[in-house]
Amino acid sequence: MRILPGLIVFVLAVLLLGTPCLAAQTSAEGLVLPDSLSLATADSLQTATTPIDSLFYTAGRIYYDYQKNLIRLYDQPVVNYQDSEIQADSLYVDLDKERAYSFGPTRMRDADQLLLGSDVRYDVNTQTGLLVNGFSMVEKGYYGGKELRKTGSNIYDIDGGSFTNCDLEEPSFWFWSRQLRIYRSDKIVGKPVIGYVNHFPVFYFPFITVPIKRGRYPGFLIPSPDYNNIDGISIRDIAYYYPYKDYADFTLGFDLMEKTGWKAKFDSEYIKRYAFKGNLNASFQHGIGSTGVNNDWAIQGRHHQDLPERASLDANLNFISNKRIWQSSGDLDQSLAQRLSSNLSYSKPLGSSYFSAGSSFTQDLVNDTASLSLPSASFSLSSRPVSELFGLSSDSWLSNLNYRYSTSLEHTGLIKEKKYSLGDLIWNNSYDPADTTGTTFINEHHLGMRHNFGLGLNYKLMGWLNLSHGLEASEVWMDRDKISNKPARGADFSANSSIRFNLYGIRNFANLPISSIRHTLSPTLGVSFQPDSQNNRDLYSFGGIGVRSGNKAANLNFSLDNKWQIKTGSGENAKKMNDLLSWRSSASANLYKSNKRFSKLSHSLGLKPEGLSLGDLKLNNGKFNLGGLRLAYAAQYSFSQDPYQVGWQSLNLHNQYFSQSLALGGSAPYQAYYQAPKNRLFDNFGQQDSLSVISEMIEQNASDSNWSFSLTHDLYSPKDIFKAQNSNLRMALNCRITTNWSMNYSNYYDLKKGKSLAQSFAISRDLHCWKMDISINYRNDYWDYRIVLFNKLLPDALRLQTRGSKRY
Repeated sequence: MRILPGLIVFVLAVLLLGTPCLAAQTSAEGLVLPDSLSLATADSLQTATTPIDSLFYTAGRIYYDYQKNLIRLYDQPVVNYQDSEIQADSLYVDLDKERAYSFGPTRMRDADQLLLGSDVRYDVNTQTGLLVNGFSMVEKGYYGGKELRKTGSNIYDIDGGSFTNCDLEEPSFWFWSRQLRIYRSDKIVGKPVIGYVNHFPVFYFPFITVPIKRGRYPGFLIPSPDYNNIDGISIRDIAYYYPYKDYADFTLGFDLMEKTGWKAKFDSEYIKRYAFKGNLNASFQHGIGSTGVNNDWAIQGRHHQDLPERASLDANLNFISNKRIWQSSGDLDQSLAQRLSSNLSYSKPLGSSYFSAGSSFTQDLVNDTASLSLPSASFSLSSRPVSELFGLSSDSWLSNLNYRYSTSLEHTGLIKEKKYSLGDLIWNNSYDPADTTGTTFINEHHLGMRHNFGLGLNYKLMGWLNLSHGLEASEVWMDRDKISNKPARGADFSANSSIRFNLYGIRNFANLPISSIRHTLSPTLGVSFQPDSQNNRDLYSFGGIGVRSGNKAANLNFSLDNKWQIKTGSGENAKKMNDLLSWRSSASANLYKSNKRFSKLSHSLGLKPEGLSLGDLKLNNGKFNLGGLRLAYAAQYSFSQDPYQVGWQSLNLHNQYFSQSLALGGSAPYQAYYQAPKNRLFDNFGQQDSLSVISEMIEQNASDSNWSFSLTHDLYSPKDIFKAQNSNLRMALNCRITTNWSMNYSNYYDLKKGKSLAQSFAISRDLHCWKMDISINYRNDYWDYRIVLFNKLLPDALRLQTRGSKRY
């Protein structure tokens, strides 16, 4: 019998037009084939070879024509092979010509490929076929046309074909091409191409390539045009992207500038879970300017690595040869940078102690100087009870006595010379030739070590009185002092003692919205002593290496903290406002001074009520709702007083600072009327592909209807608060204007100078499958804009953007 070869021919047609191995999954009415289907004859679209068990087909009527060597299947025939299926009105196989046909509507399904159409034609010898009025669902969209031809193992050609990833029954956009080619699981290529939006042609491209691969893969990125008054017309990010397995991403790109030359860029990110992660960005610019040709470079990067025994290594690189390379950067942090810092650090816990070592280098781009710390190291032993040293229990009085120790090593350098050698950078001290006194360094280095030891005793007396006592000693060693003694040593000591307790007062009210008020009063009294240390006046102080160098001092310190809390309602409806109002006052006195021993009095007041719920606001007979309205306010006021000038006629307030903020927020849900119907052609295939999952996630995220508005005002005055020296106003607004429009706005305004220091405006338009973002930023003498239109499912492949900037 020749039934088996005929069915093999037909299955090959199904495999070629339905993509990877269309497989059976239902039992057959009629003939069950033995396990003899050859893997060698399987379609090349098959991406994974698995053992072939059996092929099944069912039909209401099966007809065998032995004379013409034909097989005909009628009345809802279905062929199943592994996990694939084909259905048609009728199926016909010509065994002599080795051709297979289907008539009427045809449906094919493989695990990740869905295909609809009619009248399949397939030739086994040439392994080609066609489908009339074919329409298919791929990973991230739909494609189809009047005639779909299979021309290679993974290639489909369509004349007058269209592609879209819009999931509506009537797509909001699509690309039409006279010649469209689909590379399965790779890309879609067309020429020429017209982009339609709501049946209106808006784009024309000589050719277009749309990647449809899953995950990360190499390829060229879409460049973006740009314009600013420094570079002129530019084309940026002409780049090639290359991923390395699951560990790293690499991008090599170029910028071409009309007026200032070109720039090459290399960007990378890498990560290995539980081991390391980081990034490295490098650029080189061949610039053409008014002073000639300049070659500038920049390197930036971060690295974090987890080492054994909870140790870690961190590095931060930030170097540039000249700030010219960032002159026209769209990144405000780069264009306005004044300092760049690089550092390397190693840290490791040692039981209850901690060790760290590292180095740092800082470039001052304004003064063209550099400072460094090479190396620096520290070891610290956190506060521990003395009782542990003697093996005593925690009930011993020594458990309240704690000790701590820390030590640090530091080498610092300040380089002012424009052209310095490696020796200048590492150690050489050089005097400034412009200083005839010979006391000013142009390159200056210091090396030193500091030890610090402390004892502390903390306990509570009578269950309410907190007492604290402490002793502290510090010692430094350094390479030299100000009078060139080598090496130099210094030390200082201090002692302190304090007491603190809390007093509580509660007042209850009946038949009032406020059910109770609680007042907490916390006074603190302390005394500290520091001996005379004027013998340290010739020592340097650098990088945390230094000791006190003043007269002996004994200070009496006093502070008073007040906090008010309120409670509203009762029972289950009770609500508390903690720290609604706070007021802190502090003062100190030098007991060794003969007159005016008290320093200035410092006061700080704060008001921080919890957010007030305003409920819902309904407008226009409930057609427009503002739900969950919530109002919040906070304020802070601080000032100081000279106790010797306070009188009835003048409070003598100085250094007054006042800030307040007001925030209003809620939600404004929008009802979506007349929602466009979805594309349901593939729903009854019984599976949900990743396209629908991503679409549902996007729609869920886009449904956020929260909005907020905030105002912050602060001012400072050295004397009169009504004659402020500085006064600033900050405003921020985030909202959804409609279901598809959202807006963000922020403003930083100098009320004293009457000018805006910075503004930022961004507006977004949700276009269902697409999204448009427009942003404008202004800061000091610099402004920039950016316009981006991108497809939400293919944001890298289908993306149009432009930007511009200007510096005044």
